[in-house]
Amino acid sequence: MTGVTATDRHGRTWELIAMDSTICGLLVADAGTPTVMSAADLIDTHGPVQLSPAGSRLSPGSCDALVDVVDLVASDPETATVEQIREVAAAARLLLGVKSVPRSA
Repeated sequence: MTGVTATDRHGRTWELIAMDSTICGLLVADAGTPTVMSAADLIDTHGPVQLSPAGSRLSPGSCDALVDVVDLVASDPETATVEQIREVAAAARLLLGVKSVPRSA
């Protein structure tokens, strides 16, 4: 595993990876069909999630992708897509161990 690992509320292990400039969760422990979903969907569907104990690190590709999106959202939020802003928020929630806030209708 090369990314940050997290455990969902059901006890399943996910690896957070970068795919096409999006932070995604890859279900690690299931022998069935691979499950991949965006970090935002992972938190909404299976959250809260907790990062694994010390020693987890973002892989260089994951770190670079997250830094690029964070820089875009921070420096020029008007050009960031809603999905990019959600990715930054999802990553921040994961890193801080904060539960997802319900979206307003």
